Amino acid sequence: MHRSRSTTAVAALVVAAATALPGQPASALVPPTSTSVAISIPQSSYGQPVLATASVSATPGPAEGDVVFSVDGLATKTNLGASGTATLVLPAAAVGEHAVTATFVPQFPTSQEGSSSPSVSWVVAPARTRTQVRVIGRGARIPTSVQVKAAGEFGTTPTGRVKLVVRRVGTRGSTRVVVPLDGAGVALTRLGRLAKGRYRMTVTYVGDSQHLRETSFEKFFVRRR
Repeated sequence: MHRSRSTTAVAALVVAAATALPGQPASALVPPTSTSVAISIPQSSYGQPVLATASVSATPGPAEGDVVFSVDGLATKTNLGASGTATLVLPAAAVGEHAVTATFVPQFPTSQEGSSSPSVSWVVAPARTRTQVRVIGRGARIPTSVQVKAAGEFGTTPTGRVKLVVRRVGTRGSTRVVVPLDGAGVALTRLGRLAKGRYRMTVTYVGDSQHLRETSFEKFFVRRR
């Protein structure tokens, strides 16, 4: 289990880790350590789980203490294992490029020197969106409704709008509707009473800053009751 701390508190730990005896150079008194960090998916999609692994080497070893992972300054502390590694599932990050670093905070600062890894780039791309379409009420004498549920590829909830274009086969006219998604990623629109026949419908989720645009095509039949 890892424990989260504020950026200010973690920064104080990092400074303490690099400080040896007052007035003495750390490298002359405390054996140095080396820290590196790697991420499992350097180019991931929004909402996709990404694992960061820090490795700490010390001579003499093993390194003992904690590792502070930082993503754009947001810091999380984890325990360093006996193998000299620490892992963390990175917190959710918005689309864009992010900087990931790891800092070793020794348990005994007078015996081992703290160290920080070079920054590693983590690029998050918009997630693919999947839509589920349900046509409710297909009788010529009862209203027809369409429910669209949008979901990100890795379980995220899209925002924005859904566009519907509904056309009865054999006719030129069409009905166009724009419906906002609710907080659960669901849009519901009522088309009213439709004439008997076959229909084709284009359903387009327009996308948002974290999710890609998605278009699907549906067919349904309105029968007389």
